[in-house]
Amino acid sequence: MPKFPSLRVKIPAFLQDRIDRHYLDISFSRVAPLAVLIIFGVLAGLVFNTGVGHPYDKVIHIGFFALLTLSIHALFCCRLRISAVLAFGLGIAGEIVQGLLPHHEMSLSDTVANGVGVALIVALIALIRSESRQAVQDEQPEELNLGQMGLEPVPTRYFSGQPSEGSGSPSEK
Repeated sequence: MPKFPSLRVKIPAFLQDRIDRHYLDISFSRVAPLAVLIIFGVLAGLVFNTGVGHPYDKVIHIGFFALLTLSIHALFCCRLRISAVLAFGLGIAGEIVQGLLPHHEMSLSDTVANGVGVALIVALIALIRSESRQAVQDEQPEELNLGQMGLEPVPTRYFSGQPSEGSGSPSEK
């Protein structure tokens, strides 16, 4: 796999205790979800600019907030809970702002769709993490049955080559 260039930017001290890393890693794998989010937002705004009541409105909310949660989590390297709360908080704030604007309306169903998008990504990341953790736990080395293969263990100490328990001679081949 090709190695992409990376840029690290120091994060202010008052934020450092709330996130895992003390720098912002601007690499392809961290910026890709943000780029997809921006492209999705622009396309959804251009293609589906039909206003309230569009049949795909809730799907757009779910997709946008799923990508927003993933972008926050990937770019800022923060805990999953913080990413989810921040993304959902932005969704609630957006709905409140829409309630204050003259040609928009605040919608509880939009807020629920935002929460579903956040929950989908949280569940997906948690599932991937648990599967990875389970795979690591399941990888236990198999014990070799030397007798079944017609071999005998050599009675020597590891690393030193000295015979163990006074066998008198080093291992023979």
